Amino acid sequence: MENNLKIKKRLVKMIEDYIDYYNNKRLQRGLGVLTPMEKHEIHLQVA
Repeated sequence: MENNLKIKKRLVKMIEDYIDYYNNKRLQRGLGVLTPMEKHEIHLQVA
């Protein structure tokens, strides 16, 4: 049971790390070589 908890916590951490990478570090050519979060912040400044 304890081993399953460790595995679940590790999986959650891996998913959280990937979401952080995807939104904050991954450059996207379709967004003008910006990260999704950078594009979002620019959009908020314009609005």
